[in-house]
Amino acid sequence: MRIGVAALVAVAVVLLAPGAAHAHQSSVTYGHAAIVDDHVDYRILIDRLDAAVLIGDELDPAAMSDDQRAALATSVTGAIVITDGDLACPAGPATVARDGDRVAVAWTATCPAPIAVFTLAYDLLFFDDPGHTAALQVEVAGQRPATTLLDVDHARFVWTLHEPPPSRLRTFVRAGVHHVATGLDHVAFVLTLLLAVVLVRDPAAGGWRVRPLGQALRATALVASAFTLAHSLTLIAAALGWLAVPPLVVESAIALSIVWTAIEDVVRPDVRWRFALTFGFGLVHGLGFARMLAVLLPPGDRLVPLLAFNLGVEIAHLCVIAVALPTMWLIARRVGAHRYRTVVLPIAAGVLAVLGAIWMIERVGGVRLLGL
Repeated sequence: MRIGVAALVAVAVVLLAPGAAHAHQSSVTYGHAAIVDDHVDYRILIDRLDAAVLIGDELDPAAMSDDQRAALATSVTGAIVITDGDLACPAGPATVARDGDRVAVAWTATCPAPIAVFTLAYDLLFFDDPGHTAALQVEVAGQRPATTLLDVDHARFVWTLHEPPPSRLRTFVRAGVHHVATGLDHVAFVLTLLLAVVLVRDPAAGGWRVRPLGQALRATALVASAFTLAHSLTLIAAALGWLAVPPLVVESAIALSIVWTAIEDVVRPDVRWRFALTFGFGLVHGLGFARMLAVLLPPGDRLVPLLAFNLGVEIAHLCVIAVALPTMWLIARRVGAHRYRTVVLPIAAGVLAVLGAIWMIERVGGVRLLGL
């Protein structure tokens, strides 16, 4: 019994390690800053649910009241501070308008002199969603636009304007890592792929046995390769505008991939079509990655940042595998193949399936249940 409890605790640690992260629907805002001499024209697009969080009230972008517009303008301009180095650039009056299903907030920040060191400090929505990301593009006449992502750990952007914009390569690699690290649904899917890989059917014993670690690594490499190839294809195609699928379909299918694979782990741990199924679901996850990336890609050189982002995604996936696979293998070795198959695997898969089902409900219904 003590061994079983220890195993379940270990599984919980593996499952909940990314618990501070949010699922793929974590909030994203899209900001654009145009710098001209001593002023910055700033515009940001905010999802309606996030706008409602900011004002603490239900919000319909098509029927916003004057009070709601004023509250949103105050909240947004107070959380996005623009300076020229250490010199304050106060925000002017903001306009709030509907932009499709989003809300657009725009204003002009005016500095004491022509801007030399553009600095933006961002502190919007992190209080509600630690996985929140801000996509930002900054344009200056005569310069290549700067594109970056801001998150809770990298919430400040600085550009000395007489120099080239900050490196996009590092930004997009970090963005790929951050997107997986804060996308609990992607991590959950990878875990569903790994849960059953440590077991192999043993006809001679009439049951199951734990694979040697080397065999488990080879089996993992096979499914991981299917996932990598598939999501890379759709990430590139969708981010370059060659393929378009409604976001609701993509996000719901990502949640479905977790539910399906978790159930399959319990019903058929040694399913023969796992490679093909992983490839198919990987195509869907690639569309999810591309949804955030597409708006960041500059109109000219798009290939380098796209490949850098994909590299970051792969680094993050390898980190998840490097932690989760040995942990699952050690648990299986400790409790034995039979107990892992009949107790640990169903419980872990059940937790993941429930999370996937909740995400499906949240995404289809446009509601927040767990807020994960």
